[in-house]
Amino acid sequence: MPKWTHNPRQNRILSSLPGPDFSRLVDDLELVSLSLGQILYESGDVLAYVYFPTNCIVSLVSTTHNGSSAELAMTGNDGMVGFPLVLGGETTTHKVVVQSAGGAYRLRAEIVRWEFDQGGSLQRLALRYTQALLTQIAQGVVCNRHHSVDQQLCRWLLLSLDQLPGNQLDMTQELIANMLGVRREAVTEAAGKLQTAGLIHYRRGHITVTDRPALEQRVCECYEVVRSEYDRLFNLDPDTLLRTRTRPNPATLRTRAEARLKQAKVDTPVVPLTPATPWETSRLLHELQVHTVELEMHNEELRHAYDEADSMRLKYADIYDFSPVGYFSLDPLGVIIKMNLSGAILLGIKRSQCGRQRFAAAVKPELWAIFSSFLTEVLQGRTKRSCELVLTATAQRPEAVVKLEAAPDDNGQECRLVVIDVTAEKQALRAQHEREQYQRALLDNFPFKVWLKDEQGRFLAVNAPFAESYGWSSVDVPVGLTDFDIVSPEQAQLYRDADLAVLASGRKHSAEEQFEIDGETHWFETYRSPVEMDGQRIGTVGYARDITRRKQIESELHNLAMTDPLTELANRRHFLARLEEAYALMQREANHQVTVLMLDLDHFKAVNDSLGHPVGDAVLKLFGAVLRDELRKGDTAARIGGEEFAVLLPRGDIDSAVVFAERIRRKFADTAMVIKQHKVRITVSIGLASMKARDTSADRVLVRADQALYKAKAAGRNRIERYADGDALRDSPHAETEAAATPDTLETQVPDHRD
Repeated sequence: MPKWTHNPRQNRILSSLPGPDFSRLVDDLELVSLSLGQILYESGDVLAYVYFPTNCIVSLVSTTHNGSSAELAMTGNDGMVGFPLVLGGETTTHKVVVQSAGGAYRLRAEIVRWEFDQGGSLQRLALRYTQALLTQIAQGVVCNRHHSVDQQLCRWLLLSLDQLPGNQLDMTQELIANMLGVRREAVTEAAGKLQTAGLIHYRRGHITVTDRPALEQRVCECYEVVRSEYDRLFNLDPDTLLRTRTRPNPATLRTRAEARLKQAKVDTPVVPLTPATPWETSRLLHELQVHTVELEMHNEELRHAYDEADSMRLKYADIYDFSPVGYFSLDPLGVIIKMNLSGAILLGIKRSQCGRQRFAAAVKPELWAIFSSFLTEVLQGRTKRSCELVLTATAQRPEAVVKLEAAPDDNGQECRLVVIDVTAEKQALRAQHEREQYQRALLDNFPFKVWLKDEQGRFLAVNAPFAESYGWSSVDVPVGLTDFDIVSPEQAQLYRDADLAVLASGRKHSAEEQFEIDGETHWFETYRSPVEMDGQRIGTVGYARDITRRKQIESELHNLAMTDPLTELANRRHFLARLEEAYALMQREANHQVTVLMLDLDHFKAVNDSLGHPVGDAVLKLFGAVLRDELRKGDTAARIGGEEFAVLLPRGDIDSAVVFAERIRRKFADTAMVIKQHKVRITVSIGLASMKARDTSADRVLVRADQALYKAKAAGRNRIERYADGDALRDSPHAETEAAATPDTLETQVPDHRD
């Protein structure tokens, strides 16, 4: 955001000073920065400086012996601090404290006293301001006595806003309570009512007035009384006076002159008209010569004055004639009495046509009524007016849009008209508006949310998808708000940290983030970039698009890559990857224990051959469900081929693995499936082996577990065997051919556990 540029003319008193008076003071004005709570004067202090605020507010505060305080009045850019000097005093009877931080210009007290002694413009403006300040103090007493805290708060907010640019006050409720002389709870309640009504927004010591017209409707009459008095006093005529001015009332001038002549005749001896001696003749001749020289000097001064006047007249005639804007004088009927060269060129007429040409003849016909009404308002209302009209095309130019500035003469019989061609300006504004519309259309048609923030994190603009995602009716709703106003504090802090990181680094940033919206988890891809102007970072621009569906597809693809689609267990590739991880962990931790189970469904080929592959698939699914139900967190079960399964227990010894395996074996043996009126029971054989630190690779434990599985199947199936050191390893440990089985014989392979 652009920084505030201080200028003495931002203060109402200094800006009202005539040019010579202001030029005399400008070198003595010192710009100072005033912080919140800074005390300029305590009660009884000698005034060393007079302050002229520009964008700060200073309060005059009265404090009692018990520490209670109340604001007498406030001073901002419409006044000065140090009014006791205006009234001839040197000390203050109240405390002067900064209520809203900002800048001010100050003058040393001795300079101000000298200016007041001259009786010039500064003294008159200071006296007028003092009268307005006394009105504010008096009206504040009335308001505090007769009006509610709600009305007092409205008055105080409006008076404060009048002193500052914008619609925000940096003020705590406690400080407001001290200024009003009421309890903090009363201010909290009153502010709550205004915020509920949508008139203000209060957050962390910041008050933003969101509906000033409504606030003005709620305020008591005290605000208007004070505001009107300030405007009345500062709008009075400057009433410029000179210290060598003559006495007013010229009607008595002759009477006073005759009186002085009579007095002169009494006090001065009568001098004979004829000199009595040669010496007197010489004296009279000398005096006559002196008077002659004086007359010649006066005549020379008059000639210089006339020459200067002629030069100025010619200068201003040239300015009038060759000004880039048109000047016209119109009579009450709108006839052009006089015009300059630019005006004649603008209308496409000759200056010799003055007195025979109506100005309205150059106006588009459909706008004649508007111009006629405009001219009547200026002359009959004796007031200044302005409007915009369209002039018809001439041979020298196309149709033109002009701005009219008009004022009447003293008797209301002549309209002085300034005509400015604003066609290029209007075209530029129209082009800018079109560009803004195109940019808005571009933003709103993006398939994702777009926003622009300033350096403080306030939203400057958003597009339609952004507004719709929060249920807002317009893209203007969030302007001026921050993330803390629209999302949870935790989420808002994350956004703010991301913006600050981009502003600090000056680099673009993108990320994939997961958020919960209306109870559902969504994934968003967010992009942020700094916005720079004149080499300074002034904000951020960003967008976010919903990639939830893409993440779901990626997750599904990931699951497909790691999962057996039939049993929903891990596939062989994922199992081997987990096995490698367990092997690497064992290499780092000597006491770490890993156990692997190999499982094979007994006589499964007979099921496929006699009942068909769909039944076999159902058996495999059932066994997968049994395995998943028994797994602990961190365990991995996989289908590694056909009816063969494996389980990885990364943190379990062989004995606990045997208990786990027995639970699996028994549970599956007790589970029966009824297919085509046949009850099918399948058993499982299980082999176990422990991973050893001396293993040269992770798959060595698989070979040992497979050997143990072979032992279980060779010993009659439906049993568990563990690998023991010394067992011979086979290349194909269970490659035997299983005998075919029929549905009738499947029931008899293991005991029938019926309820």
